[in-house]
Amino acid sequence: MIDFIKNLTQEQTISLIIAITIMALIDIFSPMISYLIIKIFNIKQSSKEIKNNTFYMPLRVFFRITGLYIAFLYLRQNFGITDRVTEIVTKVYKIIVIITMANSLANSITRKSRLVKRIKDKSEKDLDDSSIRIMVRIIRVVIYIIAAFIIFIEIGYDLSGLVTGLGLGSVVLTLALQDTIKNFVGGIIIFMDKPFKVGDYVKLLEYAGTVEDMTFFSTRIRTIDNSIVQIPNSTISASSVENLAKIQKRRYYLDLELVLDTKLEEIEKLKKEVIKLLKQNENIIQDSINVHFNKITANGFNINIICFFNVTVYMEFLDLQEELNKQIINIVNKNNIGLAYDTKTIEIKKTN
Repeated sequence: MIDFIKNLTQEQTISLIIAITIMALIDIFSPMISYLIIKIFNIKQSSKEIKNNTFYMPLRVFFRITGLYIAFLYLRQNFGITDRVTEIVTKVYKIIVIITMANSLANSITRKSRLVKRIKDKSEKDLDDSSIRIMVRIIRVVIYIIAAFIIFIEIGYDLSGLVTGLGLGSVVLTLALQDTIKNFVGGIIIFMDKPFKVGDYVKLLEYAGTVEDMTFFSTRIRTIDNSIVQIPNSTISASSVENLAKIQKRRYYLDLELVLDTKLEEIEKLKKEVIKLLKQNENIIQDSINVHFNKITANGFNINIICFFNVTVYMEFLDLQEELNKQIINIVNKNNIGLAYDTKTIEIKKTN
């Protein structure tokens, strides 16, 4: 290092001092320039908000890198730097700038960003938090993909040759990643159709639980026993999903099988008392009440009772169902009517 300094000519020394001065000045003024640029586009933001802006630090990094690059270009002639080295440094500088800007742009895309709010406002569908989260991730991926293509072009790679050259390799890669691709496409389908959102209670295949998270490739469900199930999006998009969070009412169903010696008058009286009971219950939707003598079986006469409760919370429904069952049993006991059970008659033939 000492030998390098001793061997510097006067002209090279002056150039080095000027280059260091350029870097230092740009570094000193980079916070102020970054602040002013953001202020132009966000006039109403306070100083604290501007400094917390996702573009503030990347802009400072950009100016520092640019300072280094300008200093390098200034030194090129006096230090005999070749065109090849200059070309490589220029490409590295551009790639760093592209990555820095792409990263800052991707980080600026949040659920509260202006772009997302505009998309949400113009969308015909009511986008919930989980849909917006997936949309944000898609936009970020697109930004990084575009940045990658720009970097390839900057490096000088022929993209048409890349597409052509994939050939058999693309087939092998597609086969290797087919499950990943299916899950990604499944995630897009779920985002578009919105069969559920984070927080919904769903039944899917043999699982039932609350949706905790949705990503591009899988959906996480917390089951009743508090375990976590990770289900691939391709499986979800190809299966039927029962979203119990969207249920508007709960169905009550009961088959009341009476013994065969029950008289028709007793059946009619029982029906009337059950209907009266249901109509007096304020938690039951009145036009949903159906009580019919619908079957005669080998064991007895069947009274079918169907109605809907105007509750959606499952535990509330269970409490109301239990109370109604007790009241119906009281009516049956009050009328001294027996409930049938499965019976079989066995004949034993006596032989001499």
